[in-house]
Amino acid sequence: MTTPPGNPGAAAPDYRYDHTFTRPERLPWSQLAPQFALAYGRADPADPQPENMEIFGQNTSGKTYWLGKVYQEQAFVNPDRVRIIVATKPSDAIFDKIGFTIVSGWDQLVSKVNDGERNFVFWPRTRLMGGPKKNYHNEKITDLLDRLWTPGADTDIAVDDMGYAEKLADVKDRIEQYLREGRSTGLGTALLKQRPQGSTRLLQSETHWTVAFKPKFRSDLEWWAEAFGSRRDWMPVFDSLDAMKREFLIKHNRSNTAYISWVDEPLAPRELPKRRRGLAQLLGRR
Repeated sequence: MTTPPGNPGAAAPDYRYDHTFTRPERLPWSQLAPQFALAYGRADPADPQPENMEIFGQNTSGKTYWLGKVYQEQAFVNPDRVRIIVATKPSDAIFDKIGFTIVSGWDQLVSKVNDGERNFVFWPRTRLMGGPKKNYHNEKITDLLDRLWTPGADTDIAVDDMGYAEKLADVKDRIEQYLREGRSTGLGTALLKQRPQGSTRLLQSETHWTVAFKPKFRSDLEWWAEAFGSRRDWMPVFDSLDAMKREFLIKHNRSNTAYISWVDEPLAPRELPKRRRGLAQLLGRR
């Protein structure tokens, strides 16, 4: 019998690991933000298009805080583009730190855009409870998403509590449509959730950026690591995150680029640029 070439005693590659994996570098957000600002929506510089994001983290982990920094920075990078954060909680002090104009309905949003503003928290607050509260939010948010759905919308929209939004039947349907088809109309979507478990598979398959803070429960680690790649590679990375610093992982799934980062400069309201063009056509149609 002829011995095949090679080293017969060598161990076979372990399929449970990604052999292209490189442990991500640590960079504070103040250093990473300029790179992100240039990369976000520009995976193909010859054909810039909106990109979707998924952001995971328990309450108080820092996910809304980080999103506020990103949207503030994007307001200077691309001042003509509209940004809307959809909020549904009864109160949240973090929105004061972001400093965006708060609106509760479409007409108010249109009025502010016509005044040149481009950055908003869409916050239909109510004292209703239970089912009536869900019906109210379902109606108000669905109205917003339906009106934004038009060619050339040129808007980034973030849902601050996607876990709750998924319980609103019409909103969930619209979000799935935004994930599948929104980029063709100029819409980029960011979805914030406490855990990746139970999400629509579109949340994983149609997002281009994945951001995750350290999970509270170790039993969640496998789910969170799998959102980044091979579990055996990424679980030790999650274990290394400093929850007190609110460190997080960020990965661009198209380029396979990943970093560990943390917000090292405080979030505070900023005077943002105003523009009077960009949504004129959209607002004239409704």
